[in-house]
Amino acid sequence: MTFGFIRPGTIREAIEFLSEHKDNSRIVAGATDVMVQMRSAKPAEEKPLWLVDITSIPKLSYVNLENGIVRIGAMTTHRDVARSAVIHDVAPFLADACLSVGSPQIRTRGTIGGNIVNASPAADSLPPLTALSARLRLISRKGSRDVALEEFFKGPYKTIIEPDEILEEVYFQAPEQSSCCAFLKLGRRESLAIARLSVAVLLDVDESGKISKASIAPGACLPMPGRITPAEEALTGKTPDEETVNLAAQEVGAEMIRVSGVRWSTEYKKPVACALTKRAIWKALGVDED
Repeated sequence: MTFGFIRPGTIREAIEFLSEHKDNSRIVAGATDVMVQMRSAKPAEEKPLWLVDITSIPKLSYVNLENGIVRIGAMTTHRDVARSAVIHDVAPFLADACLSVGSPQIRTRGTIGGNIVNASPAADSLPPLTALSARLRLISRKGSRDVALEEFFKGPYKTIIEPDEILEEVYFQAPEQSSCCAFLKLGRRESLAIARLSVAVLLDVDESGKISKASIAPGACLPMPGRITPAEEALTGKTPDEETVNLAAQEVGAEMIRVSGVRWSTEYKKPVACALTKRAIWKALGVDED
């Protein structure tokens, strides 16, 4: 396999190069998956002639809280997100998700932007970002555009990003101080595991103990990131108890089947998805089910 490699030092350099070579280039944003994908590509698929490594652009790596908005540069590594004081303060379940990615070496190299654009249904960062109603900023020579995270995906490993665009940042409104959250992941082993199932839960609880707002986003069981509205509605306005939480968890399993259909793994995945959701809700509420 023959290809060229370029490492621009600024966003402008990267944008200009992509604009001129958009039909035969591919962005490298950590490189933890790109070589694997190139080697496994079907012979009929056109290979990229240029790899554009944007990991050396300093202005794409940051975690900031500005006027209630959390902004994360696309080249911020999983390790840096997991260690960020801002993330631990406002959205600790995103830190947990990034900490669950691969090995220390992968977390040090892999980036949150790469995790998003790669569009794997099992990506660890996507459930909490979906629960947070995150948005993305895409930039090109033509300017910038902002899109909702859920609108960014067209299917597994497929997005709406144009060949000459770069993901600049992901951002979201910081949750209320009264909110609570949790992320749980199930893999084939305890470490270095790709998610078989995961779920992110974000809840706002009012002074009376009722859930005033709920966001529930599963991972690895839907073709694209998404929230489970029926499950959220089952919790909203309710004081959480065993019956209410069970109902919400069952809605997650039902939505998984509605969207993905019945497969050979459904007999296993549905009860596990329900159980994982139930555990995540109670964990967010500070209740140890065990």
